[in-house]
Amino acid sequence: MLLIEPLFDGPVDIVGDIHGEIDALEDLLDHLGYDPDGRHDDGRRLAFVGDLTDRGPNSPAVLRKVMRLVEAGRAQCIIGNHELNLLRGELKDGNDWWIAPQDPIPGNSMQPVTPEDKPRLTEFLKSLPLALERQDLRVVHACWNEAAFTLLRDTAPANATLLETYDSSVAKLQKRWSNPVLAARIKREWYEFAPLHKDPVSQPPLQPTIAQMDREFQMSNPISVLTSGEETETRTPFWAGGKWRMVERVRWWERYDDPVPVIIGHYWRRYNDARAVYRDKYGPDLFADIEMHNCMGPRHNVYCVDFSVGGRYAQRAADEPFHMCRLAAVRVPEWQVMFDHGESLNIEGTFDAIAGGAVRKNGN
Repeated sequence: MLLIEPLFDGPVDIVGDIHGEIDALEDLLDHLGYDPDGRHDDGRRLAFVGDLTDRGPNSPAVLRKVMRLVEAGRAQCIIGNHELNLLRGELKDGNDWWIAPQDPIPGNSMQPVTPEDKPRLTEFLKSLPLALERQDLRVVHACWNEAAFTLLRDTAPANATLLETYDSSVAKLQKRWSNPVLAARIKREWYEFAPLHKDPVSQPPLQPTIAQMDREFQMSNPISVLTSGEETETRTPFWAGGKWRMVERVRWWERYDDPVPVIIGHYWRRYNDARAVYRDKYGPDLFADIEMHNCMGPRHNVYCVDFSVGGRYAQRAADEPFHMCRLAAVRVPEWQVMFDHGESLNIEGTFDAIAGGAVRKNGN
């Protein structure tokens, strides 16, 4: 299992979550100055933060494009939680194009994966590392958590795959929660509020045992932490992803005090106020007081490059304009964000250029 792969030296463009939006990807790469084969006149290269697939119209095309770029040595890519779901064969909202390509959900307009493509794309997904790192920069899908990396190094068998390691962690938690006392508590809470579980209007009260279980399944699995982030019990359940949630995401970056900058995706940062279009995707807003040009954390050196292009599926269904959701890339060392429609902005943060022995502040 490859935990952390060395990130390319030199200038890189780090692309956020794509979610099957092949046209947005092609537009973004064009604005970044790449030709169709991923060549750049200035020798720049690409890195992808994961979540290449699902919800958008053509996930297979995105996978094939990124795979070709990686195989040509012009790009790197890490695994996100959506790729992990594909490898596990777990049916989720927006991934039936892969899990059940011959039996699509009615009304689904996503391009299905072909029997010819799937084996090769599967091997590509299996090859993806959890993170990229060099002396002055780190890239991970959701959360840079040293304890999670350490746990994987110390406990995962050397020849174990990422999928085997993930499933082993899940099996241990399933065994713990099959304990008769815990199982009885879960059953009691579940049946007491069963009529409310699929009703987005009637809010149930917090169910503490279910919340504890959900938190443990997330936080006790190091691969889940790295690819989906940290979570904790919520005070007030909220509707997201088609069910009432008893846990909420944590602003882990508020505790990140390392000098090395981190770029992440995953968190559906808003380019515009898209809540009206796909309100069900949001829980508590992690970016409520953070402008889109601002970094996060005590050192102002964590940046989220996911600007919710994955919401375009809902925009299509609602006949909304696409400008509410964007695909973006962070350009390093310029610390500039480029969007798929050609707009760019400068990131305001503090970035330690460790290799050069100097501190660079945006604009200085």
